[in-house]
Amino acid sequence: MNLPLAARFRETPRVQITRRGTGGEDLLVVLGWGNKPTHEHVAWLLTRLLDAGYRVHAVTLPTNGWDFDRQYVDPLDAYLSERDIDLALSHSTGGLVAEHLAERHDLRNVFCSPWWGIDATGVVDRAVLWAFDRLPTTRRLYEPGLDVEAIGDLKSAAEAATGPSGLSPAFLATVREAQSGLTAFDERDAVCYAPDDSVVDPGAIEARVPEANRRAYDGGHEFFASSCRERVLDDVLAALDAGPDGLAAGEK
Repeated sequence: MNLPLAARFRETPRVQITRRGTGGEDLLVVLGWGNKPTHEHVAWLLTRLLDAGYRVHAVTLPTNGWDFDRQYVDPLDAYLSERDIDLALSHSTGGLVAEHLAERHDLRNVFCSPWWGIDATGVVDRAVLWAFDRLPTTRRLYEPGLDVEAIGDLKSAAEAATGPSGLSPAFLATVREAQSGLTAFDERDAVCYAPDDSVVDPGAIEARVPEANRRAYDGGHEFFASSCRERVLDDVLAALDAGPDGLAAGEK
């Protein structure tokens, strides 16, 4: 998106990476929009990954970028180019970043509720999308009216209130461009998602992913902030270990 020069410096979008663990297989964990390693339920997930023997590289994404490749993908491209990491776990916006990252690296992915499409009847309605496409600004003009339980029934209103203050037209525009540029799904990858997710579009997930490569769960957008998280984590760990074959083994 072509932004006025002043708007580009209102916020400086930067990827941040937190490394935890000293042994085991390296795992890139690309967090979702607004998630941080210090958040209670994200910390639960990272701790469980450490307990499973992974050395975690947790990625906190900027929440108001306007150039998806330069501000989201390129920094991780450079990071992976200097390290021997070939396995990634991602959530929501992180799943969109990780999918594009896999176009540049031999990266096997496990996606959780990836943001591969926007349901125009859901959080961001059609009128908002139409208007936002025509506003070249990074100002956070839209606040999604999300029920906290849509994110996860364990998530507190207090924690939800610490998140970003809203969405900007520039951010939504670059996300939509990245979604439209997705290539074919890699059949080595696996996806865990909620079919009734009201934050991302589950239809976009089902349209891209063969049934054998996906596992549905009954919970909120953030499985790690949902009561079902122990069961979903079992699926996630199985998929990290063996890809979609791990999901199939879990059904037996």
